[in-house]
Amino acid sequence: MDKSKVIYQYNLTLEQFKKMPLKNKHVFLKKGEAFIEYGEKTKKIGILVKGLLYASYISSNGNEWISRFFYPPNNFIVSNHDGFYFGKNSSECIKAYENSEIIYMEKDEFKDLLDNNRQFERTVRILAEESYIQALNRIHALQSLNAKQRIQQFLKENNGLAAKLQRQHIASYLGIHRNIFTKILNNS
Repeated sequence: MDKSKVIYQYNLTLEQFKKMPLKNKHVFLKKGEAFIEYGEKTKKIGILVKGLLYASYISSNGNEWISRFFYPPNNFIVSNHDGFYFGKNSSECIKAYENSEIIYMEKDEFKDLLDNNRQFERTVRILAEESYIQALNRIHALQSLNAKQRIQQFLKENNGLAAKLQRQHIASYLGIHRNIFTKILNNS
């Protein structure tokens, strides 16, 4: 991923959001507060201005797993997009990992902007393409790399992020039990 392209898109999107006459502009979340709760009707999408959030879901066996981290400038679109797009209740909870600031809009505003603002529509398309590529890379890593390789790749690509996270949260994100994660780190 081209870092300069990511930073450019982040800054462009942030500037666009700041200029828009949104009903709801900012929300400030303290560590542990939710932007979207489990089962909530998902009607909002946000741009993370500063801070760090994470999305989690509950698996069929009752375990909670971390599916994504949101942090600027790399992954700054905050949404349970499945629920947002289809108008379903959220299967995820998105919470602040640290104090965070989000600019957000409601679904009706989002659709109106897509229909009436070509620059916004283009930006959303570019961000969706980037997100798709990131998702494919993550799927490929989960399917083809062993636990040690996934840990090494995550630490190499996300060194600054990894320094902010607890080991158990990185392990959850990588689909590895925290004891195995710790054992691998200690043997490296």
